[in-house]
Amino acid sequence: MSFMEVFVLNSPIVQMVLNTDMATFAILAILAVMSLGSWGIIIVKLFSYRKNQKANASFFARFNQVEQFIELQGLCETSGDSALKRLTSEVLIEAAKFSNFVSYDSIQHRASLLEDTIQRSIEGLRLDEDRHLSFLAISSNLSPFFGLLGTVWGIMVAFVQIGQHGSADLSVVAPGIAAALITTVAGLVVAIPSSAGYNIFVARNGQNEIAYYNFGSQVLSIFKRGDLLALEEIAG
Repeated sequence: MSFMEVFVLNSPIVQMVLNTDMATFAILAILAVMSLGSWGIIIVKLFSYRKNQKANASFFARFNQVEQFIELQGLCETSGDSALKRLTSEVLIEAAKFSNFVSYDSIQHRASLLEDTIQRSIEGLRLDEDRHLSFLAISSNLSPFFGLLGTVWGIMVAFVQIGQHGSADLSVVAPGIAAALITTVAGLVVAIPSSAGYNIFVARNGQNEIAYYNFGSQVLSIFKRGDLLALEEIAG
């Protein structure tokens, strides 16, 4: 048996957990699942945000070199996957449905249709980025209550043991109180990172949404500029 295994098995906290009743053990198991799930989501989200940020920065740098709307097709074909590429691709799909004929009556309607497409695309991106955040919210809200439930239950068990032994000696009360406090600590250990992760990711998603709207506005401006140039050529 390795030193680590001996250390863990001889740990007072581990011994208290192993000696708890089924109710307390079940509460600790639920908190353990919440903790593992929360940390898994936090780690995956951090890597996902970093990857998406780099991909968006690369796409936007190339986008700034685009002067005509038709060049966006080539940009999307030669760029890696990113949120900005998805938005641009959906705009191109909608624009491909338009007639080649441009008039003063249709120019506003064409732009309005693209605005709707940009809106839908950004909403889809926000839904993707918000995915699994509800688990963090649930964990941060419920874990303290599970911890409190375990504490109350442990204190009740301690009082029952006092009644059974007919003594309030510390050796009788201490194990039950200690086991009760373990659930409180476990609840806080789950709640703190879950709450922090949830608030950080929600704030980051809000910033991304604003950036997506700004980018969509630039794409729409390029399209409108192309329509205006087409009308000027016809008028000229």
